[in-house]
Amino acid sequence: MPAFFLDRHRSPNDNVRTLNIESKPVQSNPPRSMLFVSGEKVERFAKAMAAGADLVCIDLEDAVHPQRKLEARNNVLGWLKLQPRTDTGPRVALRLNGLRTAEGLRDVVALVDSGVQLDWLLLPKVEDKADIQCIAGWAGAQIGAIAALIETPLGIENARSIGRAGGKLGALMLGGADLSAELGAQFDWEGLFSARGRLVNAARAAGVQAWDVPHVDIGNLSGLSEETRKVLALGFDCKTAIHPQQIQIIHAAFAPTPADLDWAKLLVQAVPDGEFSGAFLYQGRMVDAPLVRKARRIVELSRLQ
Repeated sequence: MPAFFLDRHRSPNDNVRTLNIESKPVQSNPPRSMLFVSGEKVERFAKAMAAGADLVCIDLEDAVHPQRKLEARNNVLGWLKLQPRTDTGPRVALRLNGLRTAEGLRDVVALVDSGVQLDWLLLPKVEDKADIQCIAGWAGAQIGAIAALIETPLGIENARSIGRAGGKLGALMLGGADLSAELGAQFDWEGLFSARGRLVNAARAAGVQAWDVPHVDIGNLSGLSEETRKVLALGFDCKTAIHPQQIQIIHAAFAPTPADLDWAKLLVQAVPDGEFSGAFLYQGRMVDAPLVRKARRIVELSRLQ
């Protein structure tokens, strides 16, 4: 599905701004859900791919024992080499170890040498936009888009700068477990509320997606549903998951209500000539670019249910 962002052009003749909506390649088809699977568990890869998630992320970082990093790396890249590139099924992501670690550097070298093509690459513990620029320089030709995991206080402070790294950066993702530990905060809604708000604002300011941390209480599906609705209300694009049973709950939370869908369809149809070129009156109210973007997103989400 296309995603949209605001491109502000100043007229050379006056000080009036015209707002246009354009597509941005790295933001196309924003995932509602991303399912993590351990890089140690090759036997679980097929199950993860069949779970219904929009994106499956094979994890070489936290989900792999330090003594089994080499084995996991070789197995994962070997498996990825054998996967056909198709337009159906979930997209595939790979989470590396941090670039400031020896294992992270080994991951990068192995990825480049393998020639494997990835839809997304997740880079953990990003604290500076230079991290994004480095990985894009080393392996950019093999990566569709990059998601920066923001999981330290310094990362939160620098989130806006990181979001403007450019290139193939497509998303900022909250790393709640590590962040809450460093903050001395609870790993829950209240403890991470401020960080979530700051990350969404940084992502929106930069025109990239915002992804939320997984809900780690696997058995609490009602809690997952409530949290997903809350992060959507904050402006997040994607809720990540650590168990296949969480995917259906996440997607249900994304489904628009009939009233919201009716409103969105009518508004999209009312856009003059189908292309937004400036604010206009609709049913007595002024409609601007963010409102059109919201309506289009609701319509696209309804098609995925």
